[in-house]
Amino acid sequence: MKKYIPYLIIILALGGAAIWFYLHNTPESINKREGSFAVPEKDITKVVMEDEKGAHVEITKGNGLWMVNSKYVAREELVKQVLEAVSRVTSLAPVPKNGHDNVIREITTKYIKVSVFENNSDKPTKSYWVGGPTVDGRGTYMLLDMGSKAASRPHITYVPGIQGYLTPRFEMDAEVWRSRVVFNYQPEEIQSLKVEYPADEKKSFFIHQVALDSFAVDPVVEANRIHVDYEQKYVKQYLNFYSSIYMEAFDNSNAAKDSISKTTPYCIFTITEKDSSVNQVKMFYMPFNKRSKALYDEKGFQMTYDVDRYYATVHNGEDFTVVQYYVFGKLLRQYKDFFFKPTEAAQ
Repeated sequence: MKKYIPYLIIILALGGAAIWFYLHNTPESINKREGSFAVPEKDITKVVMEDEKGAHVEITKGNGLWMVNSKYVAREELVKQVLEAVSRVTSLAPVPKNGHDNVIREITTKYIKVSVFENNSDKPTKSYWVGGPTVDGRGTYMLLDMGSKAASRPHITYVPGIQGYLTPRFEMDAEVWRSRVVFNYQPEEIQSLKVEYPADEKKSFFIHQVALDSFAVDPVVEANRIHVDYEQKYVKQYLNFYSSIYMEAFDNSNAAKDSISKTTPYCIFTITEKDSSVNQVKMFYMPFNKRSKALYDEKGFQMTYDVDRYYATVHNGEDFTVVQYYVFGKLLRQYKDFFFKPTEAAQ
């Protein structure tokens, strides 16, 4: 009898394997496995997106920040949207057989390949192709990458509680992903600040920190000094404005950016931080254009410049952008504004 035991063990093992294979390869189990797209948000450290045109966007978490292509800080709202998509995406059902070929044809012609990584791993936890929307616009076609091959069926996916398809959340323009923050400082982080008006030097001023909670204000040109004590509370209030200043949009593709950047700026902001790094922003008048809202000034003359928007070079001239007066207006103070009754003081 003992000589038959090895054969019985082999038979039992093969039988168990057959049962396991059957249970894990029923249509229901295959659909469940091939419709599993979500990755827990708490463990996600990188999301890589590539499309059929060769565009590549990579957002990576490190030191408390999400970065775009390892170079720029990412926009918080877009990171939130994509993390919500990859962590909560759910399969509604496999694509019906009568629509399978059309969806596969579309998803292999125009797609975004998404790879989600956990815990700084070099190997993605999940990879899948994201296609377009379903006919009703509520679902999104997705096809899971099973490693050595694609899944046998694409799935219709959605995020519970969210209306609309998911493809727009996987933005493929790296510039759109970049943070719009221009200034994000607390007063104590600013070693010095210079605000210059090249066309009117009397308005220009220089603020520098003299103690942990104390700042001095001087004119950029000594001849313009006002010989009255300035108000420290006005200085601190002004510096607090630099905690949350955003641009409207990047405009690096503007064909006129080089010529505009060579003109005399309307205003120049130069911030020196505690570590001596410098952040300079230059504002330029934006010529009147079809988007301009104000057509005439208070005297009835036609406007030559947009009063709501300006061009600006940020990141020390690296980027050309559009900024709004609504946002930047509070920074456009003058030297005299830091004094009590500045008109009388100037006299």
